[in-house]
Amino acid sequence: MLGASCRSAKVGTAKEDFSNFYQQFLTDSSFQMQRVQFPLPGQKITAEVQDTAYQWAEDDWIMLKEFELDPTQFERNLQVTDTLATDEIYTPGAGFYFKMVFEPIKRKWYLVYLVDQGL
Repeated sequence: MLGASCRSAKVGTAKEDFSNFYQQFLTDSSFQMQRVQFPLPGQKITAEVQDTAYQWAEDDWIMLKEFELDPTQFERNLQVTDTLATDEIYTPGAGFYFKMVFEPIKRKWYLVYLVDQGL
């Protein structure tokens, strides 16, 4: 779903550990707001909204948090390299799909793209 055109021109490699960053990102609201590239591009697809070029605004932001996933209902695919991290959570065969894309900018991880599909 994320094409090369969504990648930032400023992408480099991160000097901070992604797992430490991600833990703080999901638990510290001030830190999270500092590490989201607003306006945040992505896709928002619900029964009411079908926007494949959605822009999340800082004023509308809802804190992203870690939550317990029922492994009988959800699958998760977290992939991390030096230049890109993606976290996908989805329900196989159903309409739920959530994806966060992180890139290092100035050697720090930032959320740069979000897909929220909850049909």
